[in-house]
Amino acid sequence: MTQSSSIQKALRVLKTVQCHHEEGLRLTDVCREQGLEKPTALRLLRELSAQGLVVRNVRSKKYYLGDYCRKLGESLATQSSLSVRYGPLLRRISDRTEDASFLVILQDLDTLCIGREVGTYPIQALAIPVGNRQPIGVGAGGLAMLASFDEDVTEQYLKLNRARFLKYKSLTLEQLRVRIARARKRGYAVIGSHAVSKVTGVGVTLMSKEGDVLGGISVAALDNRMTQKRQEAVAQMIREEMNRFLDR
Repeated sequence: MTQSSSIQKALRVLKTVQCHHEEGLRLTDVCREQGLEKPTALRLLRELSAQGLVVRNVRSKKYYLGDYCRKLGESLATQSSLSVRYGPLLRRISDRTEDASFLVILQDLDTLCIGREVGTYPIQALAIPVGNRQPIGVGAGGLAMLASFDEDVTEQYLKLNRARFLKYKSLTLEQLRVRIARARKRGYAVIGSHAVSKVTGVGVTLMSKEGDVLGGISVAALDNRMTQKRQEAVAQMIREEMNRFLDR
């Protein structure tokens, strides 16, 4: 069995369990519905169980969706809720800056883009699409978030992502630490030409009224447009629009 066909069979088994999540499924039920031999179905269920995707009730011997599926559902609900709630804020920021704006949230060691708006400037730097994942710190929104965490938490993210940063040219831990220190001092982050060539992003942490980090909002433009003076102006516009939005 090839890896691809094994994955496909495992996904079909997972979907079958999902369809019967309320009442649960026995091993024999999975075999019957998927046309699998008992050893094959058992192996696939064990692999899914090891990843937290299904769980077996010891008493009934039935399989149900696992805890990780619940977490995935909660994550999708959070993404949808945040993208809908803060979509108008992104729109205002792009209208005011005339450049593309992005909303990212933290997922494990990555940032996930859940919102993007386009500005009116003739040349738009659409650095990342919605759904894009990258190590936190590679983009301006994630870098701003790192600067908002306690130093020990920030350092943990940097060390855990150390090997992954190698795919981004000239992006070292020392450079990131310098940029994070500057972001803490200025109140906004700046980074460019690592994930997307010749593009600079300015990021500000999106905080709740209670002071919790919800995500990061950034604005991106071509390097020759995003001068240092404009970086300061863009950061100020993002902060002002955030404050107005949260006040409402």
